[in-house]
Amino acid sequence: MSKSHSTLRSFCSKVSHITPLTRCQSYLSAKTAIGAGVAWAVAQVVEPHGRPYFAPIAVVIIVQPTISDSLSRAFQRVIGVILGVATALVVSHFLGPSAWSIGVIVFAGLLLGRTFRLGSQGVTQFCVTALLVFLLGRVTPGYGGERIVETGVGAAVAVLVVLLIPSAPTLEVVLSEALAPLFHCSDTLRSIGEGVGQAWTRDQAVAWRQEARGLMEEIDAARDSQERHQLNARWNLRAHDEQAVLNRSEEALRVGERIAIYARSIARALMDGSADAQPMPGVSAVLVGTALATDAYVAWVTSGGDSSQIRLLSETIRSISDTFDAIAYCPQQWEIDATSWLMFGTILSMNHWILTELGQASRGHGTAAS
Repeated sequence: MSKSHSTLRSFCSKVSHITPLTRCQSYLSAKTAIGAGVAWAVAQVVEPHGRPYFAPIAVVIIVQPTISDSLSRAFQRVIGVILGVATALVVSHFLGPSAWSIGVIVFAGLLLGRTFRLGSQGVTQFCVTALLVFLLGRVTPGYGGERIVETGVGAAVAVLVVLLIPSAPTLEVVLSEALAPLFHCSDTLRSIGEGVGQAWTRDQAVAWRQEARGLMEEIDAARDSQERHQLNARWNLRAHDEQAVLNRSEEALRVGERIAIYARSIARALMDGSADAQPMPGVSAVLVGTALATDAYVAWVTSGGDSSQIRLLSETIRSISDTFDAIAYCPQQWEIDATSWLMFGTILSMNHWILTELGQASRGHGTAAS
């Protein structure tokens, strides 16, 4: 009884945490449902005496949030069905239904699917279709041809649905995905800057380097997402107004990638020079100021090129440039140590390139940041 009560409480807890569907999810569900109904109706016209179950099933499987994913699934499913039917017809001439023949069918499907470089969707469809046609085709004449027709109808309807009423992420989502690495870069620079302003250790330097390495992984994920948005916009007939936002997000991603590379070099230099770690208040001020400049750049991109934001970015960069002169005397208190000088020089050089990158990205869009 206690186990039943525990299961019931667990179920109620999950139900209480159910969140309402988003607008995109509701839109995708409605679009898929309409496509499934249309596919059934069209397939019945093509095959008046048939039961075209696989036409609506194809729509449900193919329709995805993005056009590119939907087209890929449509291609994979149609090719998988055609190859599966062909394989089943060939094997059925030599073998009857048995454990051995089923194993042969599955092995041939997996092997040929990967030979033709089909994705997981295509390989799975290859094997499933081959098994169904091999086992049911003996008692249902023309079953293989019906599977091809039904799948073709479903795929065609699904493609028309996603092309005529495409789903697309909001412009805010596109920008936020591209700007996420820049937010992380700013946090990393600020964390390093606040740390080196006082006594810091090698353990801190190792943590900074690990954090900086994570920047590149985030950049790669954001770039994959950006490429999907670009591909989706290419097929989306309603996406002509989105190109300006896609261009801005692409530029922000490029800037973020450069800053991530420079931040990683700064973290590596600090780890190499951590044996003689000393507080660097001047360097701290520069790094924290650069984080503020990165935030200002993000605000400018988000605003769509607001002149007040570009002025803020310009002023922030100028104030950091004044700090460079002040910290030129900082290393003179150190003993002559090549590693310390190399660390110091690397940090300043990389920080200079970050500021240059931010200035160049904004130059030509209002007040030039130098």
